[in-house]
Amino acid sequence: MSFDWIVALLRRSPEMALFLAVPIGYVLGSIKIGNFSLGTVTGALIVGLAIGQAGVAIDRQLRWSLFYLFLFANGYSAGPQFFQALKRDGLKPMVLSLVIVVFAVALAVTMGRLLGLDPGLTAGLFGGALTQSSAMGTATDAIMNLPVPPEAQRMMINHIAVADALTYVFGAVGSIFFLSVLAPMILRVDLRKEAALLQEQYGMQDNADGRLSGYRQFAARAYRISPEQEMAGLRVGEAERKYEGYRYFVERIHRGDHDIEPTADAVLLPGDVVVVQGRTQALVNVGPRFGSELNAPELLDFPVSIEKILATQSAVIGPTLGELLNGGALNLRSVGMRSLTRGGHDIPFGLATRISRGDVVELVGPTQAVQRVAAEIGHSLPPPSSTKLSVLGFGVLAGLLVGLPFVDLGVLRLTLGSSVGVLLAGLLFGWLRTRRPALGEIPQPVLDFLINFGLAAFVAGAGLQAGPDFVRALKELGIFIVLAGVVVTWVPLLMALLVGRYIMRMNPLLLLGGLAGAQTFTAALAAVQEKADSRIPVLGYTVPYATSNILLTTCGAVVVVLAYG
Repeated sequence: MSFDWIVALLRRSPEMALFLAVPIGYVLGSIKIGNFSLGTVTGALIVGLAIGQAGVAIDRQLRWSLFYLFLFANGYSAGPQFFQALKRDGLKPMVLSLVIVVFAVALAVTMGRLLGLDPGLTAGLFGGALTQSSAMGTATDAIMNLPVPPEAQRMMINHIAVADALTYVFGAVGSIFFLSVLAPMILRVDLRKEAALLQEQYGMQDNADGRLSGYRQFAARAYRISPEQEMAGLRVGEAERKYEGYRYFVERIHRGDHDIEPTADAVLLPGDVVVVQGRTQALVNVGPRFGSELNAPELLDFPVSIEKILATQSAVIGPTLGELLNGGALNLRSVGMRSLTRGGHDIPFGLATRISRGDVVELVGPTQAVQRVAAEIGHSLPPPSSTKLSVLGFGVLAGLLVGLPFVDLGVLRLTLGSSVGVLLAGLLFGWLRTRRPALGEIPQPVLDFLINFGLAAFVAGAGLQAGPDFVRALKELGIFIVLAGVVVTWVPLLMALLVGRYIMRMNPLLLLGGLAGAQTFTAALAAVQEKADSRIPVLGYTVPYATSNILLTTCGAVVVVLAYG
């Protein structure tokens, strides 16, 4: 059977090849072997290289437009955590990122020179070994500014995708194996015991598998006050504080045929029907002390809201949750906290947890109470049904303008480039949203789409363009560049592990989470969490993940300049 007609179709309509590579890459990247999977981006690159054997010429403007959307969304998501990393609390995790970046850049350039690799192959070695395919874009930008003929530029740009594909697999597998197996052996720690100690220290109850549960954290129940029960005759404020360690609130008091305002001084009389709202555990233990439970749907029918709040107010930034609950600075009555999200990652929390600027706090409780507390924490996020396109459009435009200026140093032109400019603009706009919420919010689902699809489509296009050069480069350099990738993957991780443990004295579990973040590889974090049977490592993951996403992406251009020089 001849496939000539398919080849002719893809050459005539290269956009079809691009949108074919992405979904097939998604399927390929979703295949799991243990904890390992290629991921959508690498899957799209491999499929792009395969389809590229047909000689498909993809439009550069299409690829780069998608890449700019990825860069801006990536910076926008990381902005609050990146600037938090510049402050005291983020210093140690940030050092992990710096150690990995410095050693990885130095090793990639050194290995490139030992093997006689051109700047494109060196940059691809760097990006693949660090599982940071976004470095392909900034490296491409830098190559376009090198004083070499256009044909040489095209060959080096193609080589980026070739080297990235050859080194990414060990970059991924090697990171997982190092962080989940080798590192605990080097540190001589039991990850499960460390997780149990941290959970106790932070006052957390953790569930690592992430499955939905039939258990509901919060509930409201009705009780008839019994004369013999100890709550009878107490004021509401006294009743709510009677059992330390439990949070529950009297939301309604029904006496006779009318309601009584449940103020702190209102007295609970025998025969009253009260609606008590709070954590289910508290109601199970304390509820019977009010009296017998009733099925009273007419009393339990009151408006309850679940709302996500962007933390921006200084009053909640810094103190622990326990201090916020007991300090009295905020009126948190009747409101519970369902989840805490930092940089798009769910964070387990307890009384010792501190909220960072830019965190998303999910509250639940009676509508009026939630709205009151939301204003004290920050800015309520609208449902993810609309996107502030002005923020996205003007942000990308601003980044492109920032990347235009250049300085000529002899034959070499130094410039931020459009890709780094857009990334910096995303950082700035992401940080500004925590300071000026009125500027508008890009919902997290939209950011996730732009990040995942934008980068996958860009690298698929790079694979299509590099396809004809892939087989030749594989024959010439295959085993040597793979071995170089092993060095660039493992040595920076080892150095950062030693620095984090023996110089900065970091907790082993948070250190491993931080290393997974510094490597920007979520699958490695998942492997550590599985070994520890806990989600606790994510507490060390978010800040280095945000920091390394920016530094490693930017260093694609740095590697090109150093390799050329």
